[in-house]
Amino acid sequence: MKNLTRVLILLLAMVNGGLFAQGIEFNHISLEEALKKAKQEDKLIFIDFYTQWCGPCKMLAKNVFTHQKVGQLYNMQFINIKLDAEHEGLEAARKYKVNAYPTLIFLNSQGDLVYKNVGSGDIASVLKLGKDAIDAYASGYSINDLKQEYPNRLNDERFLKMYISKMIEVRENPTDAIEAWLKIQTEIKESDVDMMEFLLNHSKYLCVGGKAEEILYSNFDEYWDIATRAEEKQLTKLKTQIVYNTYYEAFRKSSPQLMRLYINKWKELPGGEDKPGSLMRYELSYLLLDKDYETYKKQATTYLDSIASAKSLAKLREDDLALYEEYKATKYKPSYYGNSTLEKYKKGVEANRQISAYYTTIPYLLKYCSLKKSDYKRIYGWLNYASELIPSDFRMDDLRSSVLRKQGKVKAAIQSKEMALSKLNERQKEYIKLKEQLEKLKNEQN
Repeated sequence: MKNLTRVLILLLAMVNGGLFAQGIEFNHISLEEALKKAKQEDKLIFIDFYTQWCGPCKMLAKNVFTHQKVGQLYNMQFINIKLDAEHEGLEAARKYKVNAYPTLIFLNSQGDLVYKNVGSGDIASVLKLGKDAIDAYASGYSINDLKQEYPNRLNDERFLKMYISKMIEVRENPTDAIEAWLKIQTEIKESDVDMMEFLLNHSKYLCVGGKAEEILYSNFDEYWDIATRAEEKQLTKLKTQIVYNTYYEAFRKSSPQLMRLYINKWKELPGGEDKPGSLMRYELSYLLLDKDYETYKKQATTYLDSIASAKSLAKLREDDLALYEEYKATKYKPSYYGNSTLEKYKKGVEANRQISAYYTTIPYLLKYCSLKKSDYKRIYGWLNYASELIPSDFRMDDLRSSVLRKQGKVKAAIQSKEMALSKLNERQKEYIKLKEQLEKLKNEQN
């Protein structure tokens, strides 16, 4: 009896001492079930959006979510669930615009977004994230509330300044809000150092054709006079960065007008039109955004034909070998980056560029364009050519599988997908995706 008592006392001490303490206890329930549970318990919902191939997701799950202090906060305050953004969490990921991993979001019981964070973190940052979400909800200024209020507060510079800060804090794009604030703000003179610093600090959100670009160019000489040497370098890069920001903003807004604006400005950049293939890729992007699929088909065909006929395979390999030897002799330095770059040069820089052109262009032909028998014959010709560029590359086998699947040749599509998989190792993120696609093809065959 005494021994039993001692064991019980020891167990109690171990529990109180935290030896059995756990990290976050994730509920194995759906989002809909979590919403009901959150309403019943008057809590927020915490969702860890992850993918099976995401390394930072695994590190977060192993090293942070398992910590006692993190568990104490999250288990007390939130209904915790994990959703694979490519499987059971696919629809939820689309709804909350999750496109990078890990993404950690907090919802109220109505499913409104309260707080959001993209990327991994340590124990301290995840604890702060949870507390910030609680504070945001308590203040009445959840992200969803701010977004609903934003259209009605475009003339309120204090609100816009706060809104910009919140959007950046949760890693959402504040470009439109910055433009709105710059148009009405009265607190900073446009030629002052404070405005220069604002533009530099928000450089990745500035685009062509807006108030930010106007302010930059109108006051560039004044900024240069007051800039430090480090700021001079930033100012020089900013003109180019604003142009490239516009490319991504065009896709974010699905705007052909912004893409056309980007193309026109890109041509003015030093060496812009001399970059091989770039202009045609941008023109094709414009046609996709403009939904002019017939013209896309014509121009894409011309573009891909020109790649295959530009030079012989022997000449291409000779040129790639020369580039490899030059890099190895003049620029290569042993390091993770240096070794990785050397390997790319060894495989073939131009060969890889050509493969990428086929791999990024043909899928849109399959998805949006009306294809005839002669079109498929041409596509297979491109695939046969590109497959010889870097035989160990998986992409042309993967693409061939998509073409065969489009034609209803599922058995042949499976064989091509298996060939693509055989050229990858299990640690590559593409491996998991292709393996899942292969399983779907096999289920389709059955």
